[in-house]
Amino acid sequence: MSQRNPMNDRYQKEEHRGKSRRSAASAKPKTQAAASVHVKPKTKTKAEKKAIRRAERQKQADLDRKYANPPTPEYRRLRKIWWALLIAAIVCLALSFFLRDYLGEFAWMVILVLSYVFIIGALWLEFSKMKKVRRAYQEQMEAKKTKSQRAQERREKAAAKAAAAEAASKAAEEKPAEKKGFLGGLFGGKKKAADAAADEPAKDGAEGDAKAAS
Repeated sequence: MSQRNPMNDRYQKEEHRGKSRRSAASAKPKTQAAASVHVKPKTKTKAEKKAIRRAERQKQADLDRKYANPPTPEYRRLRKIWWALLIAAIVCLALSFFLRDYLGEFAWMVILVLSYVFIIGALWLEFSKMKKVRRAYQEQMEAKKTKSQRAQERREKAAAKAAAAEAASKAAEEKPAEKKGFLGGLFGGKKKAADAAADEPAKDGAEGDAKAAS
């Protein structure tokens, strides 16, 4: 890099002073760390949403079939009223059909309207009162089921912990015995080797005496 001449005119006069060039790094805009990173939220496709809704409907239909006739006094009372309305509607329809020639126009219309009233009352009772009772019984039974499942899980965990503790205690009892047997065998083997080494000179001496005597 060449050095600038300090005797140049532009460095001698104050009004013509130059300016230092700014670095390229200072010219860059300052941004926060990871400001350009955009996390795209995970969205489910239409097929996945449709499959989830279908599974939920199937689960609810199974529960409705399972708890269709709850054995509660309230449901039995409503069921009796429902049967009474349905039978009354059938009777009124039969009368309006078979006795139309014998009844007057006004009586026939009254019986026909009553049959429709009884049918509408039975439908309203089925889809409002009885449905609510079934749903409440369903939720109650499912809550009891979850409680029993949790109790069963707690019992299984307690049994597993007890089995693990028993296995650990057995292992702790067997480990010192094995260690003692190992040490005993080691020291016992050394003692036997020492006894055998001490017996060898005596045996050699006895064999030498026997040879000398012969």
